Amino acid sequence: MQKLESKTLKTHDHRKIYREIYQLKPQKTVIQLLPELKYVSQSMVTSYDMEWDGRPEPKDEKWLAWKVVNQIKQITKKELEYKFKRMPEEIIWHEKADHDKWVVDQMILVADCVTEEMFDRAKKRVIKSLRVKDLPTITFKINGPTLCAQRLHVGHYKDTKETLQILKEDIDAQGYKIKGAHREIYLLPAMDCYPPEKCKTIVSVEIEKKENKN
Repeated sequence: MQKLESKTLKTHDHRKIYREIYQLKPQKTVIQLLPELKYVSQSMVTSYDMEWDGRPEPKDEKWLAWKVVNQIKQITKKELEYKFKRMPEEIIWHEKADHDKWVVDQMILVADCVTEEMFDRAKKRVIKSLRVKDLPTITFKINGPTLCAQRLHVGHYKDTKETLQILKEDIDAQGYKIKGAHREIYLLPAMDCYPPEKCKTIVSVEIEKKENKN
């Protein structure tokens, strides 16, 4: 009996698809209009372990959005024959809360072909596998085209405030102002024993032109 050959699917790496976002050069602030992007996002109020290799680790809430992303990957692979690599974790640091906690959105970019219906099914699979009634506040977000300024921080992510300050000075000098909270994209996988000086974090802010007072 002839054995059927399994189809080998190409793995799509969105770090390469969106090079302008994820492959920045150090010592340079980049202002650009980002395309529409889709995310699985988890809202949390938590303190962070800032010594976790690769990225901050939430202490007070379980980070579960990645499990939903893994299920989405299985859905697109099986139903659309679209296999994609899991993207780096990102955190939007909204504001400080009580007891050293932060109000944040921690998220992961997913492929353009992902739909809200796929997200709902993936979420149900995770609920079933964990044997819980529901998950924390995990949502499917579609960000329309957004004007952003970004800069690559090389070194420990707990020192990104230095890069954020440079970013603020650069955009102010070019006639822009920040809209909302800043975002950090942690390019290296968690718990992979990277020395701090090798860590790479993209610091990003949404911006708009300052009003002309003349």
